[in-house]
Amino acid sequence: MNPLGASAALLIGSVSALYLEVPEQMLTIYEESLLAAQQVMTAGDMHSMSVMLGARYIMDRNLPAEDQFEDWLRQAFQENNIKDLAIDHWGRPYLYRLSDDRRTYQLSSLGPDGVAGTSDDMSIHGP
Repeated sequence: MNPLGASAALLIGSVSALYLEVPEQMLTIYEESLLAAQQVMTAGDMHSMSVMLGARYIMDRNLPAEDQFEDWLRQAFQENNIKDLAIDHWGRPYLYRLSDDRRTYQLSSLGPDGVAGTSDDMSIHGP
């Protein structure tokens, strides 16, 4: 093969490889960006809920019962008509648990894998 032919083949091969890898790289970037956005939005929702739960505890000296948590969310965040706040950004319900004395709570999201006790879980305690 002559030098010009070899250069053309190298150029065509490089462009082909780049073209074929770009969609996969773009998909990876998109998936990583989506995961980061879901984590940030879930953390923001949990923080907002925690602030409102803390305010409720300060004013009323009690927290919503576990079976009343979703109703409490709808009342506390009446202005939210964007999404159901009882659902995290992976489409699963938040877990709300009260301590036995009903003075503290744990609010959790099972994260992207949906499995409790794994490293991607998100949790906040209060008040």
